[in-house]
Amino acid sequence: MTSTNTNFIEVAVSKFKNLNADDRLAVLALLFTQVSEEVPASALNCMPSDGTADLVAEIQKVSHPEQIVALRQLQNQEGGETAISTDSYTSMDAECKLAFWYHLAQNLGGSVVGIPLDYIPSEPAAEVLDLLQMASTEEIMSFMQQVLS
Repeated sequence: MTSTNTNFIEVAVSKFKNLNADDRLAVLALLFTQVSEEVPASALNCMPSDGTADLVAEIQKVSHPEQIVALRQLQNQEGGETAISTDSYTSMDAECKLAFWYHLAQNLGGSVVGIPLDYIPSEPAAEVLDLLQMASTEEIMSFMQQVLS
């Protein structure tokens, strides 16, 4: 990876970390939707038995409004009153978190609350997405590993 590539990823990571939880969730969902067909689940280094499948199943069991609360808390890596335990997520390494969000994205709009069809990213979220618009799948995966660590 060249220094130019590294630089735009670093800028995107920095901007992503300054987004509010809802914008971070939207950016992750949009990026995972973009790369999900290009990255098979088998390419992820964390197997579902590592707790990712169990956590996805927990999220799928609660209502969509409860899912949003739980996903915000996971993004903020905070505890609190939610139907989902955040302990298993916060103990995951970056690879397992990447696998968790990947598997969650596979169910967006079905058993997991999706992005509304009329969703328009906020200006800060659009800036992150614009930085990654021409990125390769590998660069997007690198970005996601960094923001999920």
